[in-house]
Amino acid sequence: METFTLKLDRRLEPGRVTCGKFDGTHACLAASTSVGNVLIHSPHREAPLEPDFRVLDEHKLTWQGEIAELQIGRQVTAIATGCLDDDERDVLFVGTASHVLAYQVEDNADLFRRELADGAYAIACGKLGWLAQPVVCVGGNCSITLLDQLGEEVFWTVARERVTALAVLDFDGDGANELLSGTRDYYLKAQREDAVLWEAKENAEVVELVALAERQFAYGTASDASGTLGVYECGRIAWRIKSKHRVVAMRSFDLNGDGKPELVSGWSSGKLDARNAANGQVIFKIQLSAPVAGLIEADYRRTGRCDLVVATVNGEVRGYPSGAVQDTATTQADLYRELLAKKQSLQMELRQRNASESNYFIGSKLAVSIASSNGAVRLGLASGPGLLIYYVMVFAEAVFEGESMVAHPPQPQGELEIPLRFPKNGPIDVHVKTCVGSQETPEDVLMVLELTHQLPAFCMYEAIPKPDEVPPEVDGSELVMDIAERAQRVALWLNQCLVLSAEIEVLDKGPRAGGLEIWLRAMRDQDVHCLRVDAAGKLTLKTRDPAFAGDVVQSLTTYLGLREATAEVKFAAEEQNAASSRQVQELQGGGESAAGRAGRHLGPGEESRGASRGFANHRGPGGHEDAPDRAEGRERRSGARSRDQIQEFRRDAGCVEGFERGGAERGEIERYV
Repeated sequence: METFTLKLDRRLEPGRVTCGKFDGTHACLAASTSVGNVLIHSPHREAPLEPDFRVLDEHKLTWQGEIAELQIGRQVTAIATGCLDDDERDVLFVGTASHVLAYQVEDNADLFRRELADGAYAIACGKLGWLAQPVVCVGGNCSITLLDQLGEEVFWTVARERVTALAVLDFDGDGANELLSGTRDYYLKAQREDAVLWEAKENAEVVELVALAERQFAYGTASDASGTLGVYECGRIAWRIKSKHRVVAMRSFDLNGDGKPELVSGWSSGKLDARNAANGQVIFKIQLSAPVAGLIEADYRRTGRCDLVVATVNGEVRGYPSGAVQDTATTQADLYRELLAKKQSLQMELRQRNASESNYFIGSKLAVSIASSNGAVRLGLASGPGLLIYYVMVFAEAVFEGESMVAHPPQPQGELEIPLRFPKNGPIDVHVKTCVGSQETPEDVLMVLELTHQLPAFCMYEAIPKPDEVPPEVDGSELVMDIAERAQRVALWLNQCLVLSAEIEVLDKGPRAGGLEIWLRAMRDQDVHCLRVDAAGKLTLKTRDPAFAGDVVQSLTTYLGLREATAEVKFAAEEQNAASSRQVQELQGGGESAAGRAGRHLGPGEESRGASRGFANHRGPGGHEDAPDRAEGRERRSGARSRDQIQEFRRDAGCVEGFERGGAERGEIERYV
C-alpha cells in the first residue's frame, strides 16, 4: 500500500522528527539521531557535477548524497520547523536542555541562538492572536517563552511543570489563535496572553498535541506502562482510547481520500493506525517492523500532493498517499472475534434467563456511602436484603496501577468498604461495578450493578476541630486574598470540594458573624491547614504547602468566576530556602573571585598546573616562597574556607532543588491571581 520505502541507515529518536521546505520549494525530513546529531534528508538533491566543473562553497552545508548531518554537540530535546518572516524558506528549530537554535539549512547559518535557563523541551511555531508577527513558542521547566525572528523574547509566562507539548490553534472559535500546552504533571491548558481560557487534567504526562478542524484538538499521553489517545472538542472530551503502549506521534491527514482528515497515530509498539476524528473508530491499521519515530506530511515524490510519511526508529521511511488506503481495520479475524463475543454474550443471557432466581434480582439496588477518614477516602457499599457482594471492580484514572482495582473478599459479604487514596488534588471520576447474588447463586450467574461518581477536588482533606497547638511553620505561612464575595458563596464552594458529614454554614453570631473558619488535615502527609473568610470578603489561608494554596486559588477563582485577583503570600520555609540560596551564590561568587585573583599570581607556565593541584605554592629559583606566592597562599586558604562555608549552607538549606521547586509553586499561585 505504501508508494515508496527507503532506508536512512541511522537510528532516529522517537518524537524528534519534523519536515520543512528549507530551500522554499522542496520538502525535507529532519530528525534527531541517537548520537545527538540532526539528520537532514532531501530526496530531491540533484546529482553533483563533474569535479572539473564543481564549485565548492565552504559556507554551504556538506551533503553526502541525499543526507546531511548537523553536529549539535548536546542532547536534542525538541525539534520543529516554521517561518518567522516573509522568507519562503522554513527555519529549523532545535532545542536542548540549555538553549534553542534557529538554523537556516540552505545558508548553513544560525538565524539566532538563544540561551534558556529553563531549557527547550517542546517547540511550536505559528501566529498567535495577541501578537503581530509569527513567533516560536518554547516550553521549558515551568515556563513558556515566545521569541521573534531575532531571538528576542516577546512574551513569557509561568507553567505548572515542565512543558512537554505545545500547539497553536483557534481554541474558542474567535478567528484568532491561542496557545495550547501540555505539562509533565498531566495538565492541558489553553491561554490567551496571561488569561487561562480552559484547563483540564489527564491521567498521564501529555506528550503530543495536534490541532484539528472545528475547535478540535487531539492529545496523547504516555506513562511507563500505558498510553492514551483522545480528542477534545470545544473544551470537552469527545472520545479517548487506552493502550498498553505509548503514543509517539500524531498527524491529521486524509488517508482514505474521503475529504475529511483522519487522526493518524504512531505507537511505540510499531503500530500505525488511522481513526475517525469524530468518534475514534479505526479505519486503518498496520504493524511496522520497528517502533514509530515520527509522522510528517510532505510532497516527497514531487507530485504536487502531500503524502503521509512515516519514519521508524531504525531509519526506515515509508510514504502513504491520500486515498490509496482502504478500510483494512475490519479483517476476517476481527469479524470472527466479534461474532464469537456476541455468541458468548447471548449464551450467558440465555442461562441467566433460565435460572430459577433470575427474577429475584429485579429492582435490586446498592447503597453507597463516601467518607474521608483514617487517611483515605472510604467507599462503602451495601447490598439489598438477601443479597451478598461477591467482588467489586473500581476504575479510576491515574489512581491505581493499570487504572483499575478489584476487591474480592474471602467470603461474600453484605457490606464492603474500599479505601481509596488519590495522589493529587482535583475532581476524579470513579466507576464502580459490583457483582451481587444470593448465597446459593453460582458465581457465573451474578448481577452487575454499576455506578459512576465524581469525587470532589479536595476529598483527601478531612475537616477537623481547631487543634490545641498550631505548628509554628503553619501559623507563619499564609495566603491573603480579597475575593469581594460573601462568605456564603465560599461555603457553597467548600461543600462541593470536600467530603463532609454536615454542610458548612456561615457564622451568624459572635465576633466573626458573617464569616467562616474551617480547619483541614491532609490525609497524605497529615499537614494542618486553615481557611478563613470574614464578612468583608477577605480570604486567609494558613498553610505551609504552596501547591495546596495554588490549587485552592485556582478552584475558588474558577467557581466564583474571577478573572483577576490580588493575593499576598508568605511561606516561611520557602523564604528561608531563598535566603540560604542567595548566600550560597554569594559565597560561590566570592570563592571564584578569590580563585581568579590567585590565578593571576601564578606564572604563565604554572597557572594551569597550579589550578589542577589546588594552587600549589610556586617557589622562586632560590627555593623560597616569593611574596606574591605567599599572597597566593592566603587567597588559596580563603577560597577553601569559602568552599567549606558553601557546603555548610547547602546542608542548612536542605537542598537548593527543593527551593527551586518551591519557587515554581509560588509562581503557580501568581499565575492564577
